Amino acid sequence: MKIKHLFAAMLFAVTALCGVAQQPEMQMQMPPIPVDEAVRIGKLDNGLTYYIRHNEYPEHRVNFYIAQRVGSLQEEESQRGLAHFLEHMAFNGSEHFNGEGKSIIDYTRSLGVSFGRDLNAYTSIAETVYNIDNVPSTRQSAIDSCLLILKDWSNGLLLEDEEIDKERGVIHEEWRLRSSAQQRMLERNLETLYPGSKFGRRMPIGLMSVVDNFKYKELRDYYHKWYRPDNQALVIVGDVDVDRIEAKIKEMFSGIPLPANAAQVVDEPVPDNEEAIIVVDKDKEQQYGNIMIMFKHDAMPKEAKGTVDYLLVDYAKDMVGEMLNKRLEEKALDANCPFLQAQAGDGEYIFANTKDAFTMYAMPKEGQTEAATQALVTEALRAAKYGFTATEYARAKDEYLSRLEKQYNERNKIPNGALARMYYRNYLDNEPMPSIEQEYQIMSQIIPMVPVEVINQILPELISSNDKNLVVVNFNQEKDGATYPTPAALKAAVDAAQEAPIEPYVDNVKQEPLISNLPKAGKIVKEEDKPLLGYKELELSNGARVILKKTDFKENEILMNAVQRGGQSLYGEADAANCGLMGYVTSVSGLGEFSATELDKALAGKQAAVMLNMSDYEDQVTGQSTVKDLETLFQLTYLRFTDIRKDDKSYNSLMSQLETVLKNRDLQPESVFSDSVNYIMGNHNWRSAPFTAADLQKVNYDRVLQIAKERTANAANYTFIFVGAIDEATIRPLIEQYIASLPSKKGEPSQWNNVSDHPTGQTVVHFTRQMETPKANSNIYWYSTQMPYSLENRVKARMLGQVLSKVYLQKIREDAGAAYSTGAAGYVAREGDKVLTAIYADCPFTPEKSDLALSIMNDEMVEAGKHVDATSMQEIKEVMLKDYDTNIKENRYWLQQIESYVIYGTDNHTSYKQLVEAQTPETIADFARQIYSAGNKVEVVMMPAK
Repeated sequence: MKIKHLFAAMLFAVTALCGVAQQPEMQMQMPPIPVDEAVRIGKLDNGLTYYIRHNEYPEHRVNFYIAQRVGSLQEEESQRGLAHFLEHMAFNGSEHFNGEGKSIIDYTRSLGVSFGRDLNAYTSIAETVYNIDNVPSTRQSAIDSCLLILKDWSNGLLLEDEEIDKERGVIHEEWRLRSSAQQRMLERNLETLYPGSKFGRRMPIGLMSVVDNFKYKELRDYYHKWYRPDNQALVIVGDVDVDRIEAKIKEMFSGIPLPANAAQVVDEPVPDNEEAIIVVDKDKEQQYGNIMIMFKHDAMPKEAKGTVDYLLVDYAKDMVGEMLNKRLEEKALDANCPFLQAQAGDGEYIFANTKDAFTMYAMPKEGQTEAATQALVTEALRAAKYGFTATEYARAKDEYLSRLEKQYNERNKIPNGALARMYYRNYLDNEPMPSIEQEYQIMSQIIPMVPVEVINQILPELISSNDKNLVVVNFNQEKDGATYPTPAALKAAVDAAQEAPIEPYVDNVKQEPLISNLPKAGKIVKEEDKPLLGYKELELSNGARVILKKTDFKENEILMNAVQRGGQSLYGEADAANCGLMGYVTSVSGLGEFSATELDKALAGKQAAVMLNMSDYEDQVTGQSTVKDLETLFQLTYLRFTDIRKDDKSYNSLMSQLETVLKNRDLQPESVFSDSVNYIMGNHNWRSAPFTAADLQKVNYDRVLQIAKERTANAANYTFIFVGAIDEATIRPLIEQYIASLPSKKGEPSQWNNVSDHPTGQTVVHFTRQMETPKANSNIYWYSTQMPYSLENRVKARMLGQVLSKVYLQKIREDAGAAYSTGAAGYVAREGDKVLTAIYADCPFTPEKSDLALSIMNDEMVEAGKHVDATSMQEIKEVMLKDYDTNIKENRYWLQQIESYVIYGTDNHTSYKQLVEAQTPETIADFARQIYSAGNKVEVVMMPAK
């Protein structure tokens, strides 16, 4: 690959920094990337690799993974779908976890590990990875049992006939559920996109003809052929004794035999194409057209990823993508630009692991696909020909270094999952795995010495000026009377960009502070410690209230939420569209003296952001920052309250994007279904009606800004909540300068109107919909509007939802094979001064089994009012208590708890564990009866038209 050699000129500096003598004969050698010393890496005699690391974030938790270097590429033509089918079967009976109530799902549920969230797996083209996350480390028996599960996944699956047959329907429903317009078009063009390669015939979901009809022995043979220790790696990260885990792995896994003359995993090449590959397709459910332009190139060989130049190549490609995307964002604001949005970057060619591509994507304006194609290629060629400017690179570099510094400052709070992914990617792809300390030291020293001239040599290497390895893909909405681009026209658009004269890009930058003239500071006039939730409350001279909760969960995170009562409930139907888009519109507007584009450039390298939002009953100004960028957070907050700047270019661009997305929203059956459910559940009130393209015509930019101004006019009604790595000596003067100075009107409190509405009695709506792939879906709500809001009712609602989820999973998915995903949830919602207590069931089911699925959903809600399984109750308690212990170490949890307390006066924290532990099967059954006997039910079912 040519790109890596572009960095040879930097070697003297790099070797000097790394302590390597600068001898002439060493000038083409780059130092190796160090390996995180905290991870224990080993390999057994049978070929099994393992990675073990002690980590304490989150506390007292362990994650377990087994990565298989096997995916759908290992299938023969008659086996298409077996790799993915096998992944499903890993949860349906193994040597040590078999029988009713004794499966892997049942056992891990007893540890507080939820199937789907914490217990899961995925299959791709070249790999299959299983995981058990968030296992409590306080029980050594649990750790040993999870190692036993990994061993069963490795070579102890039972693959029984009856279980195989049950799973056929589940996978068929998964295929049906995932069949979208984009997916259908991609699948039918894969062989064109991958000529002469198995990548074109190995989508992991496979062929339903194979899934429905393969012989049992075929699946077992595939399993024993490919699931072998030399194709597997164990990854265990968390609060564990590394030495003990290593000893257990050697004890448990060393005896697994490695078959003689075992079949080897061989990389599948993607051939070069001498002529351009151009695909044009259409689908009736495609909402809008899109265009992808790809320039294929060889992927970095796995063996070449071990030295620092690989990090530099990745960095350079990141910089190219970052800077080009900023240009494309700016270009899209031009009213004459033929695309609404666009992006670019380098990565895998679609999903091939042996071929990469520099890929550009655009959403064209209607009827301008060819022009969008030419414009997209032109912007890439402009950057390739003239390079990026020093100011563009300075911003991109500052942003990169700022993110890197944030990661470094939070190096002791890297989640188990993030570390585990790095380790199994090392096994599967030989990706480097330095510690964040090592990466920070290398990159923070090298990057300042990488000039823009070096970065500017990358893009010409990634995009070609001829047809070789060029791929163009255009997907369109199919409709009567439409005309579509032809491959010849798209090729002509690319050629036109190659041949047209191109001028260099001009980077317009505004060099001035965010706030030129600081406001007159106010004062903190009163302060009080609030021990209930452990925070300090400050009263300011302008009447605003500030809450400070200092935590040590993350060393470099500060979250903010400023909130008052009111929201959209204060506005009528005439302002529905304006209120609905207020958050979107203000987010693309400028602030102070800066347009949206100028503001984006001014904030490069600063990790701070602030947004203005309206919910039904609240107005919120939310933000977050690092410790270093705290003043920027305050400045942005002040400007959001006082000086949102009208930016017509950004506004018009936003509206054009929304129009394109919304006008064909109803083409997707899933959108029609969700909109129908919300509208029916909202009793057909205009407030619950779906936002449509027609509503865009009712939006008035000036009125939106006026509403935003009204909702931020009185700081005395706001409570500003700050949670995180707060230093009081630093934050107090910022509070006085930027919050105590906000305009206010004491004595004029903001309240909400009670506007929520729900149907009473039984509301059953079944309808049909024409679909390209026949699907069915159902939502059922049982609810009460008379039960009081309490933490105990919240606990009971969540428990009942989980009780039903377990029953639905077993009876609808596993026993009946009628659905791929199904579940239920319980909640208690505050709607102004009203309360909604509801149980919600969701089940996209097989159309042929609709009556069975609906019967189970309804019958089991009734049954829950009679009897709740004690074992299920104990499992649910484990999940909820474990989640609680994890959540209380998160800043966002405390932000939500404090907001609930100051807005509603409810403490949802203090008694939580006691209330969870106090629940019994009888209390949950009684709660189910209360909900059901309220007599309110909404059942919405969408079926495919025949």
